[in-house]
Amino acid sequence: MEHKAGFAFSHTAEYTFIESALKARWAPFSALADELKSFVPKTIDDFADRRASELARLKRLNPASAEAELLDIVDDQIRANAKPEVQMYLRFADRVMAEYVTVAFLSHALAEAAINAILAVGLATSGAPEVFSLLERTDIKEKWLVGPKAFHPAYTFHKGGALFQTLQHLTRQRNAFVHYKIELEMGGEKKLEGSKTDRASWATHVEWIKRFFSLPYDLAWHARVQIPRLPTILLYDSSPIAPYAPHAPA
Repeated sequence: MEHKAGFAFSHTAEYTFIESALKARWAPFSALADELKSFVPKTIDDFADRRASELARLKRLNPASAEAELLDIVDDQIRANAKPEVQMYLRFADRVMAEYVTVAFLSHALAEAAINAILAVGLATSGAPEVFSLLERTDIKEKWLVGPKAFHPAYTFHKGGALFQTLQHLTRQRNAFVHYKIELEMGGEKKLEGSKTDRASWATHVEWIKRFFSLPYDLAWHARVQIPRLPTILLYDSSPIAPYAPHAPA
């Protein structure tokens, strides 16, 4: 690539492996989101076969017990598992959270790789490569908020929009998992506050995952808009990931 001042440069691009890993999660996540959206809990009658098999199992294990007593135990279990919220938890909890954590890690890594590339090339081509070592150590939010000002003073990134909201939430969640601390109580008194992970509905988790997927591409797009002659090309094509429309300015 040739800079506007006339000198050529090149840079490594191993961040594409992170990008490939993120894109590879989109199809299985989309299938999971569709399954969650269309999920209809079973009725109590749908558990008839399970009720019969569980009763037979308990009879074998407890041949001296009365059938009515064993049936009470089975029915208690069935009623507990038949609750819609329990059915949803058992079917989706592990799978949704696996996507939530995985996509959060990959999105954060790709977003940070993108801003590091932008800062490194921007500073080097503007004659201030030594500043990169200072900016590189700052928080990812600060890098995106003010980092490019070091070589393009007109750059702006407002905190009031959905783009920053997603970046902030992603950073908080990623750090909560990477530096996880348990919440601890002893004798009814809280001894350790613990990490602030998101304990929302499954539908809310799915919406955040969609935002995490789109975020690195929307941040890169924001940088291209703010810096028309951005001297590096990265994260142009988000397909198959669907863009998150509210990230775009009104």
